[in-house]
Amino acid sequence: MIQLQNIRYSFGQRVLFDGLTWVIAPGSRCALVGPNGAGKTTLLRVALGEYAPESGARVLARGSRLGYLPQEAAERFDGTVLERALEAHRHVRGMREELDALHETMAGIRPDDPGLDAMLERAGELQHHLDLHDEHAIVPEARRVLSGLGFAAADQDRPLAEFSGGWRMRAALAALLLADPTLLFLDEPTNHLDLPAMEWLEDYLADFHGGLVVVSHDRVFLDRVATEVRELEGGVLTDYPMRFTRYLEEKEVRRGLKEAQNAQLEQKIAQLNRFVERFGAKNTKASQAQSKRKQIERLEAQRVVVPRRARGIRFSFPNPPHAGRSLVRLKDASFGYSDRDVFARAAVEIDRGDKVAIVGANGAGKTTLLRVLAGQLEPRAGLRETTPLTRLAYFAQHAAETLDPAETVLGALEATAPAEWRPRLRGLLGSFLFAGDDVFKLCRVLSGGERQRVALARILLEPANLLLLDEPTHHLDLAGKEVLEDALDQYPGAVMVVTHDRSLMARVATRVLEVNEGRVTLYPGGYDDYEAARLSREAETPRAAAAGSRAPARVKPADGTKPAARPKPAGASKPAT
Repeated sequence: MIQLQNIRYSFGQRVLFDGLTWVIAPGSRCALVGPNGAGKTTLLRVALGEYAPESGARVLARGSRLGYLPQEAAERFDGTVLERALEAHRHVRGMREELDALHETMAGIRPDDPGLDAMLERAGELQHHLDLHDEHAIVPEARRVLSGLGFAAADQDRPLAEFSGGWRMRAALAALLLADPTLLFLDEPTNHLDLPAMEWLEDYLADFHGGLVVVSHDRVFLDRVATEVRELEGGVLTDYPMRFTRYLEEKEVRRGLKEAQNAQLEQKIAQLNRFVERFGAKNTKASQAQSKRKQIERLEAQRVVVPRRARGIRFSFPNPPHAGRSLVRLKDASFGYSDRDVFARAAVEIDRGDKVAIVGANGAGKTTLLRVLAGQLEPRAGLRETTPLTRLAYFAQHAAETLDPAETVLGALEATAPAEWRPRLRGLLGSFLFAGDDVFKLCRVLSGGERQRVALARILLEPANLLLLDEPTHHLDLAGKEVLEDALDQYPGAVMVVTHDRSLMARVATRVLEVNEGRVTLYPGGYDDYEAARLSREAETPRAAAAGSRAPARVKPADGTKPAARPKPAGASKPAT
């Protein structure tokens, strides 16, 4: 258990929280939510003891073992992927190496050697400790966890340095899970996970016996792993003892009550002010007027802060250029690089008004397929066809980085928007959570999520009838994702989007395009229909249990293969004293 009592913490002149109290009970499963910049990561680090508060107290229960996955954990590691996952068990590997060395030494000495007895005694101690730690189960367990997080069997023995930052994060997550802490802190754990790995982690955490605090902008993930919510906003930590979806509903109820309370106060204050204005100058009413002024002061002190409500899209998008039924199609199209094929004989047709989600594991070729559809890459075989009326706009993963740092938010849109829409740009930006003078901020001072919102607003104004979006939810907080959902839902043109955000796909997609092991399959119906079809397919076709297969499906395979069990305690984590 961790207790934070009356914590104050600030960065420079900005006070993140003052008087904050938080009790993390044993076994609690908590989602820590709030807008970008609210201080969620800072609060995690205060709870972990990495940041010292300016005032207040932190109390950690004896025997606690804390585990923490930060948003970025790209520290250099010179070993293999498997060795990184086994970091929590280094002492076990050290004992095995010492025992092997002793056996080698003893094999080369005479039976009457005076040091043999001491070596035999030490070998017995080492073997006893290895048996206690179930040495022979550690490596298979590590391989199962790595497999669940997407590492193929052959990749687990490759140097970790050969992998991208996202895959190094997965290896760090595997090491953390295998350490079996009593309280696990995860800061945006799904940032680098594809859908199979997310689902595997959800199943894994469902069986995790310790406490859990998770920061995430993935709404489905939060619903599945957390049973309570703590909201950090405006320096205030608010308790919602319920799952995430119920929290969203309860938050609106509480907001409505606060707004009604403030409205009643304002009505009373207005009445009292009218009395003071009418009779304040009269000697006969002076004492009454003074009394009313004091009442006004007391009432003003009772005003409650009401969090700003996201406005949602209140903007009519420009009608897309006229087009026929079909916008782009692939006929028997194949694409690959010198060392591998990405997909073969793909047959895809995108029609006017389609909203298509492209899904698949990381590395399956989703972005490649999107770029072929966009005409940025030529198929190696087969055809890509468009019509003379097709007008497409492509949003790359790093589109936000192309904004001019010296340009304002409003100027970034004015630079590309059709002239007839410029008078309405502030309305669009308001829908994208840029209110008032926010539109005059320079792009250089914006957060990653704010830059992403500007880039998305800009592309939605392009005169296109087909939008191709690659991971548009990157850096967006929950409010930003809701705005994007509203925008894509109301956008009058066709949309193709690569994303791992299941809430967005469930809300927007009318068809799903799956890229899997070189095959491209178009599923009719929305994301929920696709999920049902996928789970049915996986239940009927058991996946191989060999190392290197992906995470177990949410439906138990017919061959009885089970998800990786919770790792045994490593014993390597330093307990609290």
